[in-house]
Amino acid sequence: MSESVLCDGMPIEYVSDAATLNALCLEWASEEFLAVDTEFERTSTFYARIGLLQIADSKCCYLVDPLSIDDWSGFKQLLSSPSVTLVMHSCSEDLSLLQTFLGCLPVSLFDTQLAAAFLGIGFSISYQALIEQLLGITVAKDETRSDWIKRPLTEKQIHYAAADVRYLLQVREILSNQIEQKGMTNWLRAESAQQLVNAQRLEQESQWESYYTGFSNAWRLDTQGLQALQQLCVWREHKARQRNKPRSWIVKDNDLLNLCAAVSRPIKDDDFTIGDVSNAEDVDARFLSRNAPELYQLLSDSSSRIEVDPALLNRPLSAPLRKKLKLSKQVANTKAEDLGMSVELLGRKKFLVELLRSYERDGELQWSGDFAGWRRELLEDELTAIITKGD
Repeated sequence: MSESVLCDGMPIEYVSDAATLNALCLEWASEEFLAVDTEFERTSTFYARIGLLQIADSKCCYLVDPLSIDDWSGFKQLLSSPSVTLVMHSCSEDLSLLQTFLGCLPVSLFDTQLAAAFLGIGFSISYQALIEQLLGITVAKDETRSDWIKRPLTEKQIHYAAADVRYLLQVREILSNQIEQKGMTNWLRAESAQQLVNAQRLEQESQWESYYTGFSNAWRLDTQGLQALQQLCVWREHKARQRNKPRSWIVKDNDLLNLCAAVSRPIKDDDFTIGDVSNAEDVDARFLSRNAPELYQLLSDSSSRIEVDPALLNRPLSAPLRKKLKLSKQVANTKAEDLGMSVELLGRKKFLVELLRSYERDGELQWSGDFAGWRRELLEDELTAIITKGD
């Protein structure tokens, strides 16, 4: 264990054994807020490989070495405590890492980037920019692409890693007070809870079954092609995790689409052969040579096919829907500006398109997922009038 000092005098403690970590977790259990960040490597793997866990309380910055600790029970118990709120910045990747590395997520979360968006400071402001704006402190960012797996860490890495959590608790207090003054506390809590839900879903196979709907040109496929795409998306999720390789290293999206287009007719006509897979045009030949027998077996199995819904696809919006989308964006942007929040937070195009499609598909607006709760509270009356107009 070594100790150093940051420019503002806060000590840095390096934690490299489970006994010390578990003892600290007992102390941290009485803290209301803990600043947390991670450093990881993910250039050639599906799962990020954690290199460092940074934690700060009001007294010290702790650099926890995950490469030398094998007992995380104390930290997992800490995460499960509703009385301890983790303060993080732009935490989606960190949450995904905690989920896959530890198999758990915090119960309570405060994302300083998200809070800044509610206050109109910026939709995706960087940690360095936020610290400089709120505290007038310049934080170095020259170790962003550093090798966090290599040991020992350099002095620059240690100071950089500590600085990433050193100021989070101060910033949280500033942002929290402003959020409360604007009456947005419950909105922020709801959005934070949704972040945790989204992170947890990443490893749920039931979610993979709908990944085919995210392909921009999937609407060009017929029913058989769509069912094939749905099967192959799930297959790729399994393979990416089994091989621990990025999805695009298993097979690129465009290759999947071309393969599904090629096998659609023979599957429909019930004369599907392995040759239809291995000879599919405009598909990576190396991918086919390695996987054709397995792909044929999968696509031949009618029992593994799941019903697909073409209405969920990202087909181009009709002219009337494009007009309604434009009007809806104007309403959302005006409302956000009036509230002083980032316009992207309230009415992102993706959210609005999903709302429009739900009405086109079901004949009524589906205020669910990201558009439930506080967004619905702010936008329902005006957007309902726009989207249902002319019916």
